[in-house]
Amino acid sequence: MDTSDAGRRLVDGRFELIGPLGAGGMGTVWRARDIALHREVALKEVRPPDPATAAAQPELAVQLRERAVREARALARLAHPNVVTIHHIVEPAAGTDDHPWIVMELVRGGSLHDRLATGPMPLGEVLRLGLDVLSALRAAHAEGVLHRDVKPANVLLRPDGGAVLTDFGIAALHGATALTSTGVLIGSPEYIAPERARGEEGLAASDLWSLGMLLYVAAEGTHPLRRSTSLATVVAVLEDPIPAPVRSGPLGPVLERLLVRDPAARPDGAALEALLRDASTALAAGTPDARPAGPATIPPAAPGHYGPPTPVPAAQSVPPGAYP
Repeated sequence: MDTSDAGRRLVDGRFELIGPLGAGGMGTVWRARDIALHREVALKEVRPPDPATAAAQPELAVQLRERAVREARALARLAHPNVVTIHHIVEPAAGTDDHPWIVMELVRGGSLHDRLATGPMPLGEVLRLGLDVLSALRAAHAEGVLHRDVKPANVLLRPDGGAVLTDFGIAALHGATALTSTGVLIGSPEYIAPERARGEEGLAASDLWSLGMLLYVAAEGTHPLRRSTSLATVVAVLEDPIPAPVRSGPLGPVLERLLVRDPAARPDGAALEALLRDASTALAAGTPDARPAGPATIPPAAPGHYGPPTPVPAAQSVPPGAYP
């Protein structure tokens, strides 16, 4: 690791670290300056933030390296205004204990997680948020990329209010080798889809469940399935009824259609976009309680319960969330 003229750490002889932006289970994200192009960037240091974790699980470092390359490739396949732009990846030299760094655009705004800490969002902003994140997911799904960890901490908000989806570090690419150990659940339990908690992977509908839960929290100001422990939360995701939305206006019926435990019964990306746009139209028309029309093949769930109970699997390890 070199040192810049200002006495700061210098990565790859080019990226000057300014200060940390956040940390999580996948590493630390830094604010940095590209001294070659004279611009600020976000630099993701891919390693466990806790040295004790790395010492106890040496295989974790190998997994993190592979996930770093996977994230870079996933993002490189996407060129979309609602997906964070990746500029470069600094790979460690063969035979060294160095770790990768991912160089990304610096989104000048906070995360949705930070925004929701102040309370629920106005419904018009929630609908715009939903359309932005859905647009990012549809672009990713079209390229065979599943995000698998859509949550407020992984959505950044630009100063103009636009949303940017980030942290594809656990994304699944069609044809890529799985990087999770048997029985280990990867992702955030509060936003994970029920079928993923049961071990079923590879469905775009799972990302849409996560988006639906994110929009529920943004509009209602509370998470309907959050419990005191991660395991209890997973059990709630699998079988507990979801309270009917009370603050969501025309978004409420959309959430009812989306948050059903049978992935085949959820609207797909195109149908969900139509539902969100209908809800936006209803809100703009001053009819906040209107129920937007939707595909007749996707019936709304029964009030207060989105899908039948599902058997609870054995306890699974749930790692903490990541960036930011």
